[in-house]
Amino acid sequence: MDDFFSREDRRAKDRFQARTMVQYFLKNRSLRYMDCDLVDVSRSGIAIRVPLTEDIIPGMDVSLEIAVPGSLAQMTVAGRIHRVQRGRKILAGIKFDIPLEQDVLDRLIVQ
Repeated sequence: MDDFFSREDRRAKDRFQARTMVQYFLKNRSLRYMDCDLVDVSRSGIAIRVPLTEDIIPGMDVSLEIAVPGSLAQMTVAGRIHRVQRGRKILAGIKFDIPLEQDVLDRLIVQ
């Protein structure tokens, strides 16, 4: 996983660990939101792991449902697949269409 970020780490914002539920939906591909594993999050993007059965390539539009810790609220965030690395699962780096506000990020990250 470290190679995914270290070779050409271009994310402009710091990454943070987060413990929350995330589901993804690939535009023009998915029939419903699917569970994924959250790797990390920043104001400008998110890294998730999805099953190898997904046919994910850079440039695909994606929608994410992110549970807000400590509440029943969920937020929907749109983005685009920016980087993909295949291993035991697919590690996908997603760049948000609109960066998260700092207060929203603060609610997601592990304290």
